[in-house]
Amino acid sequence: MQQNKVLGKVDSINKGANYANTSLILEDKSRLNVKLDQVDDSILQVGKIYEFELETYLREEVTNYRALAIRPIEDLGLDSDTFNNIQSNFYDFAPLPLSVMKKEIEVFLNKIENKVLFEVTNNIYRKYQNVFYTHPAATKFHHAYVGGLAYHTLTMLKMIEPLVNIYSYLNKDLLYAATLLHDISKINEMTGVDGEYTTEGLLLGHLVMGSIEIEKAALVLGYQDTEEVMLLKHLMIAHHGQLTFGSPKKPQTGEALLLWFIDTMDSKFTELGNELDKVKPGEFTQAIGVLDKMRFYKPKI
Repeated sequence: MQQNKVLGKVDSINKGANYANTSLILEDKSRLNVKLDQVDDSILQVGKIYEFELETYLREEVTNYRALAIRPIEDLGLDSDTFNNIQSNFYDFAPLPLSVMKKEIEVFLNKIENKVLFEVTNNIYRKYQNVFYTHPAATKFHHAYVGGLAYHTLTMLKMIEPLVNIYSYLNKDLLYAATLLHDISKINEMTGVDGEYTTEGLLLGHLVMGSIEIEKAALVLGYQDTEEVMLLKHLMIAHHGQLTFGSPKKPQTGEALLLWFIDTMDSKFTELGNELDKVKPGEFTQAIGVLDKMRFYKPKI
């Protein structure tokens, strides 16, 4: 028998009455099936990276692997460069460096002049800021990569100012606050890139979970009875626009309507761009699910 350590991303977990196995994707993109009968596998989540201490043994001339210990890479004490390099071997990353996105997003956060909106938004942002910049915006389709949540949020924030300059009756502070927070509960709705939806995510969803986060922050800060908090919660639960898209309420303020539109615009145009990148000028894309399964032409001009 031999023992060695490997880094692997959990691809699937298979449990039965008398066994527990996991399928790993390794840094070289190869796959490995590992038995988990000697360790506590409760920490494992699909889509997450762990260090596995493995025991290798032969059975009927077939090499088998048994986990002796499991540690999340976050617990390995790695410096940020090493940590990011490891992640880059397993995941796709946002088009912008995480540090650049953080700097730009915090510029928008500090533009919020309304005291209630700033303090509530800042309270929630600081609570999740570390994982916010590495989390995806989805498990598939738009922004499903490391930093996808932050990149999607930043793109939307950049849309607000020119539109508010045209439609001056819209409240910029409310839009900045709601955009910063609109998808932040995806951190608890899904486990991560290539991950799965959590029980809370499946039963409540990030719109309701986001509204609950706002209520919690408002109670701590003593702002629970303010109009700002009520409006912010409305934008949370209405930002999917339609009941059939998962919104408990349809938008009933101008700000809620715009949040829905820019969220939809970024998600659809991002996916369209991804599909256009796969074809040559003069060709059509495959049918795109988020765009009513339409095929789009890539101009030659």
